[in-house]
Amino acid sequence: MLGRVYTAVPAAGSGIRMGLGYSKAFVDVEGLPLLSRTLRALLKSPFIDQITTAVRPDEVDLCEREVVAKAGLVDGVSVSEGGRERQQTVWNLLNAAPAHRDLVLIHDGARPLVSLPVIHDVLEAALEWGAATAAVLLTDTVKESADGGETVSKTLDRKRLFRAQTPQAFHRDLIVSAHRRALKEDWSVTDDASLIEQLGHDVRLVKGDVRNIKVTTPDDLELVRWVILSQGSKL
Repeated sequence: MLGRVYTAVPAAGSGIRMGLGYSKAFVDVEGLPLLSRTLRALLKSPFIDQITTAVRPDEVDLCEREVVAKAGLVDGVSVSEGGRERQQTVWNLLNAAPAHRDLVLIHDGARPLVSLPVIHDVLEAALEWGAATAAVLLTDTVKESADGGETVSKTLDRKRLFRAQTPQAFHRDLIVSAHRRALKEDWSVTDDASLIEQLGHDVRLVKGDVRNIKVTTPDDLELVRWVILSQGSKL
């Protein structure tokens, strides 16, 4: 049975690919900062009552004021300092986890369109399997190149390929152990499920949502804005 979970939202990225001079967490998305929209979406879940988000150390006060307070999220969100890389940021967030929360949900601060069914399904799968990630089946044909993109080495079977998303969820002891091992072994990965894979533990795939867009480029931002406008007051 699902209980309350510890929800961690890393949002300490620099926003370089967005071409910003500040963190993309603060970019305006139809009247609200991007991170505010993500936090609001998560707090709609009946399994999430408290979120800890981590931003760049010099932006903690700004986040508390512009992202949390102005969006009316003070009762549900606390802000902490992130690290130089996402992996360090998540480790900082895990160290802030209350002892009584046995399940950890990790979600990118730049994914504001996460849906309640995806949150629920990932948590249910993690409860049973120990680790789970939202993912969508690739629809494009994927080519592999061994010479830096000059020629095709082979075409991969897209029926076996999935694009990982967040949320990802884990038994707390498992994800903490994975991050400790990563520090010891100097593992470097781009998502937390990869650390679980490195341990040799299965990660359950859960059907994600193509609308669960991660804002990485200006084009992503425009697509998110379009979705929000098309949905009206629902988001």
